[in-house]
Amino acid sequence: MNKDIILIFGGDGKIAQAIVRKYLDLNCLVIAVDKKEKNDNEEFTKNENYHYFSTDITSVDELTDLYNKLHNKFGYVNHIISAAAKVFPTDNNGIYDLSFDDINYSVKLNLIAHIYISKIFLPLLNSSNSSNKSITFISSVNALKSLGLPVYSACKSGIFGLVNSSVKVLGKNNIRINSIIPGTVVTHEDIEQKTDIRFYDDNFNALKNMIALENFAFPEDISDSLYSITHITKAITGQNIVIDSGQLS
Repeated sequence: MNKDIILIFGGDGKIAQAIVRKYLDLNCLVIAVDKKEKNDNEEFTKNENYHYFSTDITSVDELTDLYNKLHNKFGYVNHIISAAAKVFPTDNNGIYDLSFDDINYSVKLNLIAHIYISKIFLPLLNSSNSSNKSITFISSVNALKSLGLPVYSACKSGIFGLVNSSVKVLGKNNIRINSIIPGTVVTHEDIEQKTDIRFYDDNFNALKNMIALENFAFPEDISDSLYSITHITKAITGQNIVIDSGQLS
């Protein structure tokens, strides 16, 4: 039997690396895509099931070139996951401080690139003869709650529209489409080393008090949830699923 092929965009971030690790551990063939020239993670690069491609996903030309490479090398994929995202520091202070260049690039990376991905790579899903095929985007709790980041939040809200409007069209080809909505996702390193202002003492305590389960989601929680969507709950499509430890409660 052919291995499941998982195509992951934004393959170099903390959440994305947990996703890559999850599917490699399950003996899937993983194609990771990121703008970074190469991936230096030896845990992945030594695994024969891991393939890395450097691509700017805001470029139609680069995405089209990547599609041609994947089509020639693999012929199909079973699941597409996009974890690609970036928050611009100026977005933290609200709409007033954002430059137009930052606004344009944020919209292109955090929303338009996902539309490009849907359009360009659908033929790879259609080429799979599997009965289990899906697209899953990663949105954000910022799209549902007033937590600042106006441009990033608007883009992540746009993911819902992309999902909801694609359900019936993709369903005709037996392709499911969903998004997941993580709350604050942290690593142990973030907490111990206080990697940004959110993890300073007062800020950290205030953030933790927002969460019903009194514990943050970790990247592994996101990867477990994604695996459930791609391989276990096969009747779910058109859903935007919150994974936030009760942060919105």
